[in-house]
Amino acid sequence: MIARRYLLLLLPVLVPACAPETPTIELGRVECAHCRMNVVDARFAAALITKGGRQYSFDGPECMVPHVAGGTIAETQVKAWYVTDIVRPGRLIDATAAHYARGDAFRSPMRGDVAAFATADERDSAIAASGGEAWDWSTARQRLAE
Repeated sequence: MIARRYLLLLLPVLVPACAPETPTIELGRVECAHCRMNVVDARFAAALITKGGRQYSFDGPECMVPHVAGGTIAETQVKAWYVTDIVRPGRLIDATAAHYARGDAFRSPMRGDVAAFATADERDSAIAASGGEAWDWSTARQRLAE
């Protein structure tokens, strides 16, 4: 009986520890937490995980950033931010370390037209080929929150 009580006390601590470090997004089956449209484009999908272990999926950074900036999820509760590497569709990367490009050539589902890249070289090559503006995470957060 005593062991059972201790287990029940530890459960809230252990369950978040079991949460996946990198989220998975079931394209076509999951709804964007911000705009409520189905998340379908593997080139732009984004996600975040809260400190409590809950995952939220988004159409792209243009939905994820305002969702938090608007206070729907407290920024202090965000454990990790993820965006899809447009060069490798479906591969989620750390949003805070990603390199961003904003331009009409990057036609994202919600028309924020922001693409994330794993490397600055890949981003710069895409901008050289298609035009656009180079952003870092700080700039992306500021501009997408407006």
